[in-house]
Amino acid sequence: MDNLVLTSDQIEEELENNLNQWKFIESKLQTSFKLASFHEALLLIAQIGSISEELDHHAEIWNLYDQVTLAVWSHDVSGITGRDLDFAKKATGAYQAIVSRRQLYQSQTETNPA
Repeated sequence: MDNLVLTSDQIEEELENNLNQWKFIESKLQTSFKLASFHEALLLIAQIGSISEELDHHAEIWNLYDQVTLAVWSHDVSGITGRDLDFAKKATGAYQAIVSRRQLYQSQTETNPA
């Protein structure tokens, strides 16, 4: 199932329902994540590297200071498959975890200043 090429309708439905930060552009799934700093961007890139190794599926990654841009597709079948969707979900989860950690830290330091 993971190597079956998805139709445009299947891809758009998945993006609308589960991956609304991602777009289907030029036959690839693409997104950009805005972070608070260059350091956070590098943390995300490192986590994406781990996700890529875990899934044996590697995305194009671009970094410009506090922004990380990703593009992913299945080269072997020249299309989008379930593996691409899995990658996108895990990458989005990594981004959300970094943002949540920052927000938690900020709320704790605001209520308990040193």
